[in-house]
This record gives sequence, C-alpha cells and structure tokens, in this order.
Amino acid sequence: MKKRIIIACVSACILVAVLLYFVYSSTARVASFQILQVQHGSISEVLAETGTIQFVRTVMVKPTISGEIRHIHADVGDRVSKGDVLAVIEPDPSQSLQLSRQRARVEGARIDLSEQGISFKRKRELYERSLISPAEFDQARIANTKARHNLNMAELELEILELKVNVEVDSNITHDAVRIVSPLSGIVIARTVEAGEVVASGTSSYTGGTEIFHIGDPDRMIVKSAVGEIDAGRVRPGQDVRIRVDAYPDSVYRGHVERLAPIGVRRPGSTLVTFDAEIVISNPSLDLQQGMSCDIDIVLEKNEGSLLAPASSVMEMGEYVNIATEQKETASTGLAPAKRYVVYRCTSVDPGMSKCPEAYLESSIVEIGIESTENVEILSGIEPGAYIAVDARAVHTALNSKHQ
Repeated sequence: MKKRIIIACVSACILVAVLLYFVYSSTARVASFQILQVQHGSISEVLAETGTIQFVRTVMVKPTISGEIRHIHADVGDRVSKGDVLAVIEPDPSQSLQLSRQRARVEGARIDLSEQGISFKRKRELYERSLISPAEFDQARIANTKARHNLNMAELELEILELKVNVEVDSNITHDAVRIVSPLSGIVIARTVEAGEVVASGTSSYTGGTEIFHIGDPDRMIVKSAVGEIDAGRVRPGQDVRIRVDAYPDSVYRGHVERLAPIGVRRPGSTLVTFDAEIVISNPSLDLQQGMSCDIDIVLEKNEGSLLAPASSVMEMGEYVNIATEQKETASTGLAPAKRYVVYRCTSVDPGMSKCPEAYLESSIVEIGIESTENVEILSGIEPGAYIAVDARAVHTALNSKHQ
C-alpha cells in the first residue's frame, strides 16, 4: 500500500513538471519577439525596367562610285580607325571615263597655258621694242592669264573628283582603284557585300546606293528602354540609373536618363502605352556589345540621412482609418483618405537585449516616405534610436489571437 502511494506521488510530480514545462516554454515562445534599433541611412526608390544596349552613333558606309568590289580589308567585329581602308572598288567603265576625261582636260589646259606663255613672252619683247600696239600686247597678257586660270580650275576639279572617290593606284587593276575608307574610329558591326559583287554609288543612284559596312562608335553607348505610362510622369532627364547586363551579371554599370519621348506608343497586340527612354552609359567597356539585353534601375528619388526601418517591421493597416478613435495623440477626427502604417515599439529594452517581451510591445502609427525592397523611410511616429519588432505581422497576429 505504501509503495503504491509513493508511485502515485512520483507520477503526479512528473505530470505537474511536464505541464509546467510546456506552459512556460509555450509562453516564452509566444511572449518575446526579435527587435532592432532604427537608425539613419540612405534610401532610394527605383523603377525596374529592361532594355537593349545600342551605339549612340552608327554610320552606314556606301561607295562614292559604282563598280565591282575587288578587295575587302575589314570584317564584322574588327576595330578600325578613321581613314582606314575598308575595301577597294574597280570603277565601272563610265566612271573611269569620267576620271579620264577630267585628266585629259587638265593636260589640255596645261598645254594651252604653255602655248599662251610662249606667245605672251614674244609679244612682250615686241612691245618693248615698240613693234606692236599696246592693245595687241594686252590681248596676249589676258590670254595668258585665262590659260593659267583654266588650268587651276581643271586641276581643282580633278582633285575634288579623286578625293571624293578616294582613287589609288593598284598594280593588279588596269583601271583606277577606289578606296572605301572608314569615316570614324569604331567597330565594324555589319558587312553586307562580298568580293566580286557590283555596288551602286551612294551619291548618284536613285536607290540610295549599296550599303557596304555599318560602323559603330563604342565610346558612347546607350540603353533603349520603354517606360509605362503610369511611371512616365516620374522619369526625368538626369536621373541616375544602375545597369546590369545579362551577359555579365556580376558587373554594374552606371548611367543617367538622357531623354524620354514626348509621345507614347502602343505596341502591336498590346493595350499598354509606353514611352521610349534613352539612358547614356557613363562607363562603357569593350565587353558591351550592341543588342545585349539588360536590366535597369532608374533612381526616381533618393534621400540621405533618413530614419530607416526594415520593410518587415512596417505593416499596412488599411486605406481608411478613424483617427479620432485609433490615434488619440492627434486632435483631428473623421476619416483620413490615406493608408495607415504601424510598427510595434518596445518600451523597455535592456542593454544587449535582442528580444522584447510581448507585454512591452505597443503599436505606433507612423508616416512613411520612400519604400524599397529592404527598408522603409520613417517620416514621423517614432524617434531615432527606438527599438521595434522586426516582424510586425507576427506581433499583430499574436496580439489578436490573445485577445480573441
């Protein structure tokens, strides 16, 4: 009998201990929440979009004379300097004939000047000996001057013609060879012809001439993007932009908004209206290539020295609240057409404490400013240095369940 009493007492003590353990452990788990101290820092609001990298300046290179491509000296991806020979063309017979005629004109003017010079020299000797009249001498002098002017004009026209078509001497071609030179330093981004093809002049053809090369200037690159009409009103020239290229995800490039189109565009098959935006890349590198896709973050607004709280510590409580009953600190009454945001502040914090008991947590209505994915700017409602709960929704849920 005595043994049974002892066993019953021990069992009762164990049951009470187990119950007390679960009660106190459950209370401890529910009653404390992780907290942190709000501090000052910088925060920015960004607009995330996608875009495509393009060269600011691209030039289509066309021949200045019609003919057949004999040599090609550049290909896609090659870096060229201004004045480098890209290709050589053998002009067609009519183009060569034009050059030959102009050279013949120069040679004829040179012969005429020589004859007029000899005649003028003789007439001057006769005039000095008074063997011819002054009028006859003036005619000889004027003829010599005209011959000199005609030669100068013919040589100038030939120089312009040869400079225009970049004529060079090629020992492998019986006719004149025309050089196609690069108009700028850059990268060849397209070549549309092969050796042996016939091309048309870009200055005299009704079709506008044959495009031979496309050259882009890599020193100045832009990102072309489309901004939705909802956000277009907040995008302005000069705003900073962070650029991440899909091909180089670990690199961040900087830029700024150069311009935003004044007219919106509705893309085919879409009901959305977008505005084309151009972002100039401030630090382009040779790794960037035209046509690469990228993600951009347009910094719409940025504040320094703001009071910041983690995004998880701020909870939205609804669009319309009754300030007279919910927020007794203010003297105003009625409905306020604004969203209400709440944080849970710890009113008693010991040094080094990382959690706050439930009994010391109280809600505070705050006014917020800029929101980012990580932090929220606190404009009013709590003071700098205050300790708040990290997970506002967890606190809210716990308090509500306790009062039910």
